[in-house]
This record gives sequence, structure tokens and C-alpha cells, in this order.
Amino acid sequence: MPREKPKARKEFWKTVRRLRTFSSPTDGRTIQVRITDAVPADSMGDCTRYKKYYRIRLKRSIADKCSDDVLYLLLAHEWAHALAWDNCTNTHGDAWGLAPAKLWRIIIGEFAIGDYFDLD
Repeated sequence: MPREKPKARKEFWKTVRRLRTFSSPTDGRTIQVRITDAVPADSMGDCTRYKKYYRIRLKRSIADKCSDDVLYLLLAHEWAHALAWDNCTNTHGDAWGLAPAKLWRIIIGEFAIGDYFDLD
């Protein structure tokens, strides 16, 4: 019997779509998000770069048990790796450090379109 998804998961996937719209990597790759058991035991999630996309994996046991805010923070953390990969190679460097704040504003809906698009 397939595992049922928690109700909040619907909102989670809406958030993923919103992040794809307003915060995509500049290198042209897309971002795939998976909630899966196939995450290393010592990790809550990870981000891997492939030729045409980044894959974010979030550990199912964490996603199923944690609050929405924790899940969204984990998503923002891993999404930031995709955004900063070319500048800091998948570490928590300066380029990575600014990304979670921008992502969090998108997640909670407190951003101005002008913050993300050059309207000139």
C-alpha cells in the first residue's frame, strides 16, 4: 500500500514551484526536489549537481515529522547550494550565505517583484 502524503505536502510542492519561478540557478540548470529515504544517514538532505539539473533530496523521516518551518528551512538550505554552486562549489561560503535569506522571503511571500526582476 503506498504511503500517504501529509496534507501539508501540497503546500510544500506549491512552494517548490514558487522557488523555481522566482529563484532559479543562473547556469540554466533546473532544480529537482525529492523527498526520499535515499539520503545518507548522517544528513537531513543534500544537493547534487548533474549536467542539466540539480537534485535536492530531503530525508523522508525528517519531512514527515518536522514542522513546516523546519522543512522549508531545510529546503532553502539545500536550494541555496544550487544557487551558489558556481561561486563557492557546494560549501557554506559567502555566495551561499546570502541565498537562504532571499529564499526565505520567497517562501513566506514577503518579497517585491522588483527585488527579483530588472524592470528597466
